Amino acid sequence: MHDADIRKILHEVEMKRICALDPTTRVIDELGIFEGKFRIDVAVVNGFLHGYEIKSAEDNLDRLQAQQAAYNKVFDKLTLVADEHHVEEAMKVVPAWWGLMVAGIRNGAPYVDEIWAPRLNPQVDPFAICQLLWKEEAMSILQERKLSAGLWTSRRKVLWEKLTLSMDLNELREIVRETLKNRGNWREESRRKRRSKKRTRSSGKAGKVISKKALRMAEGAIKNALLTYGL
Repeated sequence: MHDADIRKILHEVEMKRICALDPTTRVIDELGIFEGKFRIDVAVVNGFLHGYEIKSAEDNLDRLQAQQAAYNKVFDKLTLVADEHHVEEAMKVVPAWWGLMVAGIRNGAPYVDEIWAPRLNPQVDPFAICQLLWKEEAMSILQERKLSAGLWTSRRKVLWEKLTLSMDLNELREIVRETLKNRGNWREESRRKRRSKKRTRSSGKAGKVISKKALRMAEGAIKNALLTYGL
């Protein structure tokens, strides 16, 4: 099965089932972690932060080890959703606490079945969890807890470190999940980054225009001097 086919059936079956059990659940496609260095295919946010990584027939499992190392630091639960061609290999390489689902075609129709359920992740990293927060969100959380003094001009990594040191893991997990669930404009951060890059490129182009203009003026002045004074 193709990636899009697995994602579609995963939403239509598994995500629909989860949302029926908890209507407050939020499902996020392509959730970025570690400042966008990794993206998990589907993330489910409710009482847990549960990541689903898809491996279609077009994929291989070569990248899975690096992905596991990153995902294990962030998600409460993880599930690999593998095309049936990958299942035998997947059973050997996924951690024991990861869930495993198989996707394929049965009687001409796509299906997704659970082989085993995920267990709670024993390896989460508080700082990695904090990196899911935008700078404004991290500052708002610190402000609510009267921990923002002296941090208003700090970089977001400083804010994440402050949260990591100031909150216990369970409280931190809960507040990050609630922030993700209640985030209003999910893609605003990506748009802000694109606008920032455009401004940077525009500034760079403007600088080139000015420098070329200055060069032409200097060349004109030299020519005038040559004509006027015979230099």
